[in-house]
Parts: sequence; C-alpha cells; structure tokens
Amino acid sequence: MTPLSAIPTTSRRLLCGATAAAALLLSACDQFNPTGVENPNVTNNAFLRTPDASKIWVKGVERTYLSTINSLMANVEIVSDNYFNNYTTQNKVFDQPRIDNQDLDVRSMFIDLARLRESATYGIDVVLPADTLNRVRNEADLLFYRAMASIWAGEYFAGMPAVALGPIVDGPGHLRLAIDDLKRARTLYTDVALRNACTAALARAYYRLGDRANATTEATALLAAAPSFLRNATFDGITGPSNSFQGLITGSTNNYQPLPRLDFLDPKYPNRGAQVQSPLAVLKAEEAHAILAEAALATSDVTTARTRLRALLTLIQSRPTELVDSRTQNRGRSGGTVIYPDSTDYRVAFSPGAPFQSGFVLYRRGATVRVATVSGTSVTAERIDQITSANDGYYVLYLMRQEMFFAEGRRSTDIGLRFPVPFAEAQVNTNISMSAPYMSGVIPSFLPTNLGMDSFVMSTTARTVEIRNDVNAILVANRTSPLIMPFKN
Repeated sequence: MTPLSAIPTTSRRLLCGATAAAALLLSACDQFNPTGVENPNVTNNAFLRTPDASKIWVKGVERTYLSTINSLMANVEIVSDNYFNNYTTQNKVFDQPRIDNQDLDVRSMFIDLARLRESATYGIDVVLPADTLNRVRNEADLLFYRAMASIWAGEYFAGMPAVALGPIVDGPGHLRLAIDDLKRARTLYTDVALRNACTAALARAYYRLGDRANATTEATALLAAAPSFLRNATFDGITGPSNSFQGLITGSTNNYQPLPRLDFLDPKYPNRGAQVQSPLAVLKAEEAHAILAEAALATSDVTTARTRLRALLTLIQSRPTELVDSRTQNRGRSGGTVIYPDSTDYRVAFSPGAPFQSGFVLYRRGATVRVATVSGTSVTAERIDQITSANDGYYVLYLMRQEMFFAEGRRSTDIGLRFPVPFAEAQVNTNISMSAPYMSGVIPSFLPTNLGMDSFVMSTTARTVEIRNDVNAILVANRTSPLIMPFKN
C-alpha cells in the first residue's frame, strides 16, 4: 500500500472518505483508485450533499477505528512479553524484539493510524461544515476518534506527523493533541457515558505524559462518576470488521501463545462462532485506580497505594468471566515452534530460582476453561497487604497492569518500547531526516533480547515451568528510566 502521506492531498481525502463512508460500499483503501473517477455518486461534492453526511462519515471513521485496533493489537502484543508468535502467519522478529523502520508491519501500523487521524480530521474540517444535522454529536465523535489516534501515536511510536507530509511530532506532542481534542469532545457530549470516556482517555494521556496532577484529577473524576466504567470496541462478525486478534489467540495453528505465567488469562476474546465477535476494552476504570496507586508510590505513600490496589482488585474481581472451549489450540502438542504447558498440574516460577506456584496454567484438554473477559489478575488481597516498600508496590502494580490489560495493547508501552517512523514515509516526506532518532525503534537496554522476554524452560517430567526473566522485576530495578513509569519523584 502507498504511504498515506505520499498520496496527493485531494486524492488522499477522497480515498479516506471512500474508505470511511460505509454507505459508499467501499470497504478498503486498496480497492479504490481515486484517479479518473467518473461515477458522480462517489465524488466529494456529491457526498457532501448527501443528507446527514456527517453521520455517515462518523460510521465510516468508526469502521476505520476498528480496523486500526486490529492492526495495532496484532503487533504490539507480540513485541512485548505477553505473547509469543508460535507460527508463521504474523511478524517473526518483534518477539526478539527487533523493530526496524523497513518492517512492513511497522509501516502498516503507521499507515492505519495516519488514515484514522486523516479521516477524522477531514470529517471535522470538511464534512461537518457542509452538514446541518446532528453536528454537535458527530463533531464530538470525530474528535474522540482523532484523540484515540493521537494517544496511540504517542504510546506506540517514537514520532509521526500530525498532518500529511508534515514535520514529525514526538510522543508527548501527540498526547497533548489528544488532550485538546478530548477536552473539546467532553464539552460537546451530552451523553454521560461518552463524557466519561473522554475523562478516562484524558487520565490515560496525562498519565503517559507524566503529568501526575492532571492524571489524578481525571482518574478521581472518572471513579466518582462511573466506578465500573468500560468503553469497548465492538466488532461485527457479519458486516465487519471482525476482531482479528480473536482469531490469532483462538485458532488451531498455535498462532499466539501467552507467556505461561499469563496462561490463565487466555483467551480473553473467546471464539463464540463466526458471527459473534468478542469486544475489546479500549478504556476502563481499572486504569484510574492504577494511576492513583502509582501517584501514591511516586511519593512513597505505601499506605495509600495499598488501599488503592485493594480497590483495584475489588473491581477486577467484579468483572465477568466465561467458560470457553480452547481444545483446538493444541498448545501442549505439536504444530508450533514451542510446546506450551496445557494442564493445571504445571507449576510456574516467575524467574530462575523463584518458587514454583500453581494456578497459572489452565487445563486445555477438557471441554471448558474459565477466563476473564474484561480484567483478571493473579494478585490477591493477601499479597497487597504484604507490600511494605515502594519498590514492592511498583512490582505488584505493574504485575496487575500487565494482567488486567492483557491482550489490550498496553504492555509494550509500559515496558518502554516504541516503533520508528517507517523508511517509506521518510522517502516521501521532506520534513523527515533519515538520521533522526525517531527513525530507530526504541528498545530499552535493560529489556531482555534474543527472545528473552518470551523464553522459559519446561519439564514435562517435573511438571514445572521456569520463566527466564521476570520483566516486572526488571522494570522496578530500572524505574528511574525516562522510558517507563511516567510519574517520577
């Protein structure tokens, strides 16, 4: 696919519009060449004269939003220590981790984020002014989707343009753009749940910026307004897009396998049939508790952090679980590069020399296993009560963050990974320097390499699994790094 910024502005806007507007029956950019268009029903002017055009546009941008989530999840989960790509259908170097600016998956993620932002911007700048119906709600929706594109750009990339062929904006810059859009959207929304979504996203953006005061303000406001808030991305198995990550973690070809100490959380998105797609949590109240706990730990207030972590645990335990059949995955048998444990009699050690513990591996040969479909954790109230130092508090918090955000695309950012600007973008954008730091992926020096984040030693005789590296312990040991744990003392 041609990089979005390489497409001439007029054609690019029509291209994005054709993609976004579901009513135009054009489901993908690659299916439409905007040059030489003769059908008057798909021109910009004809579309802008369509009754309720902005509502149609918002539906299309929502579709682009879901497709972007699919693109991101498939890659950011395997680059972390959550999943290992155990088959050949997806990227085979992110697990190492190796992040190259000529990697096609880096390019695809970049394009999808740019398309989402461009589509939302075109709706705000061009479609809305031409429409007299439902403008306020539609503007708020477009601002929210653009803000999410900016949040993901700030969380996942070392930098990317905020406008086509524009200069590179770094991660903090994109987060600030998201904050501006979310504040505006929140003033426009009249629906309480949608206003709460803006508050949750603001807390997330301020947190990643390291703005402790504003992050805690928004987190506190969210919990006061909606203690169990949840904003899902809802997929459609009939008209699409479907939840493609669901297929990767429930297929029969050993596609994505979880780190054994996370086995009890998988599959978070059960396969309930082709027409029933699992939703994916984009924003949820759990993050507000985590932000407040981390803010307390940043000032060594262990007592407050314990109280907040207990509240977080209570919320997690209130979330739904579901019985699912995962026998088709063959995770304890042949079919992939690595054989994984598949029975409850396996005990797991988080690192070499650590004690072996039960309860982390589920029995995969029976008809059903019970999994959490919103949030889960192995942390208990007793473990939280044992916290006596800030370092131990950080360890428990980041273990809970990993487990409750499992399969939601949050872990790679928490451990400091960032993707580079693609080489293809640098070729066409004169504002980009090939020698700039943003042309390289960010991989903290303290992270294990050579598949070290995914490696373990399994004994089928002793029924044990020893994880090679406890990444959460590594994070705590390096918590002063500017790449991780945003709230600094």
